[in-house]
Amino acid sequence: MYHLAFLFLHLFYKKLLLEGAKNLSKNILKIENLNLYYDDKQVLKDLNLNIEKNSITAISGPSGIGKSSLLLVLNQMIKEYENASFTGKVYFNDDNKDIDITTLSNKELPNLRKKIVYVSQHPDILPFSIFENLYFPLKLQKIKKDDAKKLITEVLKKVHLYDEVKNRLDDSAYLLSGGQQQRLILARALILKPKVLLLDEPTASLNEELALKIENLILELKKSCTIVIISHFKSQILNVADSIFSLEY
Repeated sequence: MYHLAFLFLHLFYKKLLLEGAKNLSKNILKIENLNLYYDDKQVLKDLNLNIEKNSITAISGPSGIGKSSLLLVLNQMIKEYENASFTGKVYFNDDNKDIDITTLSNKELPNLRKKIVYVSQHPDILPFSIFENLYFPLKLQKIKKDDAKKLITEVLKKVHLYDEVKNRLDDSAYLLSGGQQQRLILARALILKPKVLLLDEPTASLNEELALKIENLILELKKSCTIVIISHFKSQILNVADSIFSLEY
């Protein structure tokens, strides 16, 4: 009798521990008490936010309130800004291990930024051809050019750019229109197969038809990664977001 009671209690507590572990790993990003400054100006104050795995979180708020800065904190690109400083913790759940990314060394940050990829609203085009812009991150991973061709074709098709550039992949990426450049850097982010994708106004330069296609892509991407998005289109936020986090003055 006592043996059965002990076994029941053992199984009960084991279940509680498993559920607790599941809840801990449910969030892929967790921000605790974040304060962000540019010189003496405070941009973010005592910010706390949990972001669930395989979800789409929209960051909303008026211009200049710190939405883009928040994304830069999430992959520590903020450390590249000499006048920026912050306090607080940012935990990234990588392979079921919670890592405080604010403690990572400069040598560790490039690896982090392959897993948490930021796509700026201002296309960061490299001074290379269209093909080389996409091959560059693969080259850093020592992937051969012949092996990269299939991957590049796949991501170009995903962002609905392949048909427009397939015959001029050796042309300078600077010759692309603003909307094409925006899709190119999205493709360059996707080729890394990130765990978290940070999108800053991803459809700002696109017409309505293309914007809708990218929205559908974002919804599809949720199956394989977590997405944090900034968009000034309220309808877009309502279409794609699972949750909305509002920044206020």
